Amino acid sequence: MPDQRQAWCVVAGMAMTLGILLGSTLSSFGVFTMPLMQAFAASNEQVANIPSFFMLSMTLAMPVGGWLLDRLGPRLVMATGATLASAGYFLAALSQDIGSLAMWVAISGVGIGISTYVPAIAVVLRWVALPRQGLAVGLVLSGGSLGAICFPPFLTWVMEQHQWHGAMKLISAMMLLIVVPVLLWLARLPQQTAIGEQGMRAVELAGAPLAAALRLPGFWFWVGMQILLTFSVLGIFINVVPYLIHTGYTPAQAAGVFSVTSICALIGHFVFGFLSTRWDARGILLVVNIAGVIGILALLSVSAGWVGYVAITVFALGWGATFNLVNQFSPMLMARMVGERHFGALLGIGSLIAGVGSAFSPWLVGYLLDVTQSYAPALLLCAACTVLALPLIGLLPGRTDTVKVTDMHCGRGERG
Repeated sequence: MPDQRQAWCVVAGMAMTLGILLGSTLSSFGVFTMPLMQAFAASNEQVANIPSFFMLSMTLAMPVGGWLLDRLGPRLVMATGATLASAGYFLAALSQDIGSLAMWVAISGVGIGISTYVPAIAVVLRWVALPRQGLAVGLVLSGGSLGAICFPPFLTWVMEQHQWHGAMKLISAMMLLIVVPVLLWLARLPQQTAIGEQGMRAVELAGAPLAAALRLPGFWFWVGMQILLTFSVLGIFINVVPYLIHTGYTPAQAAGVFSVTSICALIGHFVFGFLSTRWDARGILLVVNIAGVIGILALLSVSAGWVGYVAITVFALGWGATFNLVNQFSPMLMARMVGERHFGALLGIGSLIAGVGSAFSPWLVGYLLDVTQSYAPALLLCAACTVLALPLIGLLPGRTDTVKVTDMHCGRGERG
């Protein structure tokens, strides 16, 4: 058993990493939309291509990061990824056209992909004792939520003082001067599962063989759920700030609303993480995504006056508190379904497929905005994707079914 005090230091380091790397990039694309449209005389679709390319490159890099993690260890892989992300944002800040900027941000996405979600979760699950792994994953993801709370209003203020390129240079500096040293210090495996910095020792773990796991219907239900929910979340996440500005809110007010939803997400991680010790994660995901649909539809009523404030409140509570729970509970559902034997590889493969599919969300939303000159079709599309994900969640194996599936394929499955 790894030293649990050290384990929680690693959890804190991974949370800080996600907070800065994801908070300053994926969570903050919305506040760059208007400044970039004005600076380059670009359309909604052109600017929306930037987060689409970023998301695509990030998800393509995730399985690569997991593969490198097994061979080189987390310290080298994650620190290199953060350095690449820093270089990408610095060069993006120097871009003279929207195409070059999108290219450098996409390169930064490669670095983010090999230094955040998949490697961070893999490292934390190696350190933390099984009964507390759900809480640990929630805390790591809470770091991303804190980043989403802090960075949009902070970067909005920075852009008011130093324009968009100054904000990107600041992001680059924070990645290089804060994240890289933290990863060099804390991104490591416990001694009993590592051989120096050469990677993890091969251990025999319970679970379905890789080929058998890929044939499980539940795996593909899981992938479909991820595609639809991530598509919906990205569509809202990237566009909620420009949408609120479009309806009459100031940039500072819109960024403030975004921060409030992120606070709700942070609270949601803890509340629903606690509830998951009593209730099945599948049932929780069904309920919270119904609430998320209600929150998305409430955005259609955003306007000046008390009606708008009520709509914002419903959105923050219904969508804000629940949108990121799929990332908190989906690894647990995956582990229960396939066991630990190839968990990292399957999580990377599933995240890759889902990420590639959902990466088109910002582009499609931007296209709808240009064609219809209205946010309503895009909001309804995001709500529809969430609704379509509900039956797929219901088809995922429960705890009892999960054990049977694992037993069937390896003869010694264990309850995840």
